[in-house]
Amino acid sequence: MSAGTAGEQAQGIVPERRGLSDVIYGALRKRIVSLAYHPGTMIFENVVAAEFGVSRTPVRQAFFRLAREELLLVLPQRGARVSQLSIAKVKEAQAVREALEIAAFADVARQWDEDAPVFRRAAADMLACIAAQKAAVARGDYITFVALDEDYHNLVLRLDGNATLMAIVNDVRAHLTRLRYLELQEAHHEAEAIVYHEQILEALRAGDVRATAETLRAHLKRLEGFREQLFRKYEGVFV
Repeated sequence: MSAGTAGEQAQGIVPERRGLSDVIYGALRKRIVSLAYHPGTMIFENVVAAEFGVSRTPVRQAFFRLAREELLLVLPQRGARVSQLSIAKVKEAQAVREALEIAAFADVARQWDEDAPVFRRAAADMLACIAAQKAAVARGDYITFVALDEDYHNLVLRLDGNATLMAIVNDVRAHLTRLRYLELQEAHHEAEAIVYHEQILEALRAGDVRATAETLRAHLKRLEGFREQLFRKYEGVFV
């Protein structure tokens, strides 16, 4: 068994513990995103540790990851509270995401070379991701679909090679995760989202910068008006 990387050892994280933290993080994140844990709900390290039969350390690590995504607000000596969603922050995050992603996708379209192995692999990965999205929709698994949607966009962002841009986009997406779940539950637009993904890949492979940018913009803006209805309907979720 590997002893872990030097960075893991320096932080006191061994592979077994990291695995436990991943499991707990995934379970808690699913509950938060699906609103099983309603905004404002308090959760406690000792309770979660008892539920999973582990020490507090992997729970604390999972809390830290969720706090970085702004899904949890950790309160010293008091546990953690599921964050509410700021309507203003959602709108700001959406604007930042649109600007950065559209620029990055357009740049990838300019670079796309069907003969280059890196782009052939990317196309295959994107097609596999789309197939997985269709399977998630068929079984009504919206949480997995949201994760796969992020995976699809990240496959393109990685091709752009700008790690800073990708980190910023993923950070701002954290403000949109629960909103995306609500959109799927209320608007049932997942089939349309998949069509957009297919069209974006087609435009990328054709090296069509304009079509890539316009299709992505339409995809990201599709439910902008519908969100106002969600803000009113779920007043306890948004502030």
